[in-house]
Amino acid sequence: MKNNSIKKYILLIGVLFLFPLSWLLFFGVGSTHEFSTLPYYGSYTVNEQSGDTIYKKLPSFSFINQEGETFHSDSLKGKVWLASFYGTNNKYIGKITRRLLWPNFRYRNEADIYQVSFSMDTEHDTPEVLKTYIDDATRYNQFEGKWQFLTGDQDKIHELIRTGFEHQDLENTSVVFLVDTEGYVRGRYEGNREDEIKDAIEDIALLKKEIDKKEYDRRKAAEER
Repeated sequence: MKNNSIKKYILLIGVLFLFPLSWLLFFGVGSTHEFSTLPYYGSYTVNEQSGDTIYKKLPSFSFINQEGETFHSDSLKGKVWLASFYGTNNKYIGKITRRLLWPNFRYRNEADIYQVSFSMDTEHDTPEVLKTYIDDATRYNQFEGKWQFLTGDQDKIHELIRTGFEHQDLENTSVVFLVDTEGYVRGRYEGNREDEIKDAIEDIALLKKEIDKKEYDRRKAAEER
């Protein structure tokens, strides 16, 4: 009797273990796995014929970076990047820097993930000042140039923030935007909240996965032609 009880117990454990495994195999093999996608932000129009929603891309821009060189938005094509707006003499610069160091360090070895900061005090933020700041913040990065800090014409920076990112509150230096490889805004975060910066870090990975899937589908379609 005792042996029979042990056998029944072992059989029960086996069934409980195999059932979920079988379920996963049944529904997983041969199925298409869909990844969640991030929303689009900003103004949009609707195509009257197709009904498709067309979101506005960021306009092109060109400013001076920490190397004293002209940095054009064309350099960001094919890159996923976080945009931030502040000056290095901001009274909260310590907090601002700490929050941006998280994604920078997390993706320090990823060549196609950037951060772009726009100066909100271009008179103070000369290329020399910005280079000292960036060199210290990116000393663990595997690739150079992954964090660009841009200065130049303050009015043009303000215009880009207002009309491109559609962020009107220029006093709010905590806001951070996530931009995809094609120049669409795909995330907006309040950087003074720890949970939202964590969301930004996770959303970068999600966006990368979405882009990789699109590239895979494109290559597969090309092979089938």
